[in-house]
Amino acid sequence: MKQCPYCGQELNKSDKQCSNCGNMIPKEKNKATSSSQSEQSNLKFKKFIPWVIIAFIVVLIGIVFILLRNFNSPEAQTKILVNAIDNNDAQKVATLISTKDVPVDDEEASVYIQYIKDEVGMMKFIHDVKHTTDKLNKSNHDSAYIQTKTDKNVLKISKNGTRFLIFNNMSYRPPTKTVIVKPKIDTKYKFKAGGKRRVIHAKANQATSIGKYIPGVYAIDAEKDTEYGHFTGQMKFDFRYAKGNTVDVNENFNEAALKVKLKGKSDLDKNTLKVTINDKEMKYDASKIYGPYPQNKDISVSATGMVKDKTFTSTSKTIKAKDLGNINSAILDFDEDKISDYVSKKTEEESILRVTLEPFFNQYAYALNNAINQQNFDIISPFLKNKSDAYIDIKNHLSDSKHFEFSQLLSATQSGDIIKAKVQQINQRGEIEYVTYEIEENKDNGILQIINICLLYTSPSPRDS
Repeated sequence: MKQCPYCGQELNKSDKQCSNCGNMIPKEKNKATSSSQSEQSNLKFKKFIPWVIIAFIVVLIGIVFILLRNFNSPEAQTKILVNAIDNNDAQKVATLISTKDVPVDDEEASVYIQYIKDEVGMMKFIHDVKHTTDKLNKSNHDSAYIQTKTDKNVLKISKNGTRFLIFNNMSYRPPTKTVIVKPKIDTKYKFKAGGKRRVIHAKANQATSIGKYIPGVYAIDAEKDTEYGHFTGQMKFDFRYAKGNTVDVNENFNEAALKVKLKGKSDLDKNTLKVTINDKEMKYDASKIYGPYPQNKDISVSATGMVKDKTFTSTSKTIKAKDLGNINSAILDFDEDKISDYVSKKTEEESILRVTLEPFFNQYAYALNNAINQQNFDIISPFLKNKSDAYIDIKNHLSDSKHFEFSQLLSATQSGDIIKAKVQQINQRGEIEYVTYEIEENKDNGILQIINICLLYTSPSPRDS
C-alpha cells in the first residue's frame, strides 16, 4: 500500500492516478540509483578540497609576501629612512643610522637632517637614495655614497646580508670624521655626545680628538676649565670646512682677554717685571694678551718690579664683570719718583761699597787661583767665613774648582753686616759668569768674608759670538 503524495488517499501499488484527487502518482526512484549518485557527488567534493586548500595557501603566501615586501624590501627600507628625514623624525633617524662604535643621539640626528636638507636638497636626496638603492639591489656592487652638491659624502648605502632569504638587507651609515680641538693652554672640556656626558683633557697646542661625528654644522653646548677659570659656551665645527678626515673646532666661550700697560717702570729691571692677575703671578710682556678669563667674574690686576734688590708694586685695577668685553686693557702706574729716589740712594751706597769690594774680589780671585794651582786650601780660607756654605763647598771641591778672573761689580747692597754683590767674572773657558756673593763685614776690623756663592747663569765667550 502507498499513499497519494497530494491528498493522502491510500492507493494500490499499481495505481498510477489518485482516485480521490485525480493527480498522477510519480514513479518511485530506485534506491540503488540514488545511492550511487550520492557517492559520485561526495567523490567530486573530496577531489575539489585539495585544490581549495592549495588556492588558500597560494593566496596566503601572496599576502605574506606583500606584507614582507612592504616592510623589508630595499625599496621599503629606503622609504622608511627617507620619510624619517623628510618628516624631521630625529629619534627614528638616530635609530636607523646608529652603530655600536658611533652612537647617534637625537640632537646629532637633527643636525644631520638639517645638513642633508641644506647641502643636498630633499628632492635630490630622495631621488639619489632610491636610485642608488635600486641600482645596488640589481647589481653585484656592495656599496655606494650619496653626496652633497659639492661632492662631499653624506650617506653610505651598503648591502648587508638578506632578510627572510629573499630581500637584500640595506644599511644606511653616514661617514664620520674626527673632530679636533687645539687649545692654547691646558684645558678640560665637558659636553654631551652620543647621549652621554664626556670629559676631554687637552694639552696646550696639541691636537686632541673630541670624538667622531656624522656630517653636520654643530654648535655643542660645553663647559671648560683652565688655569684662568671656568667657562661656559659652545664648541662649533662645520663639515663643509673639513680637512681630509678631520674637522677643527672653533671655540665660542664667554672669554675676556687682557692687555696690560705699565707706566713709571723705566728704572726697574725689565727682567723682574711681573703682573698678578686674579692672584696668579706671571712674567710681564707688553705685547702679550693675557687670559682668557671668564666674563662673568671680576678681573683684578697689579704689577711688581725690582731694582737694586728692592721690589716695587704698582697701582692695582679691578675690571667689573659687567664691564668686561672680549679684549680689555689695564694701565698700571709705578711711583716713578719713589723709585728714582731709591735708585739714587743705592747708587751712592754702591759707589762707597765699590771702593771696598772691587779690590776684595780681585784679591779673592788671585788667592783662589793660587789655591787651585797649589791645592792648598789655607791660601783661600781667610776670604771665607769659617764653616759657612762657601767655606765647606770650596774646601771639599778645591780639586774640582775652576780658575776665574774678576771682571766687574754689577751691583751691591748692604743691610747691617751683610753685603750682597752681583759680579761679572770670566772663567777659564772664556765664558762670562754672573755670580751673586753674600759677604759678612766685621764691623770691628772691617774684614770681609764670603758666606755664600751662587752662580746665576753663564754667557758664551765674546770670542764665540
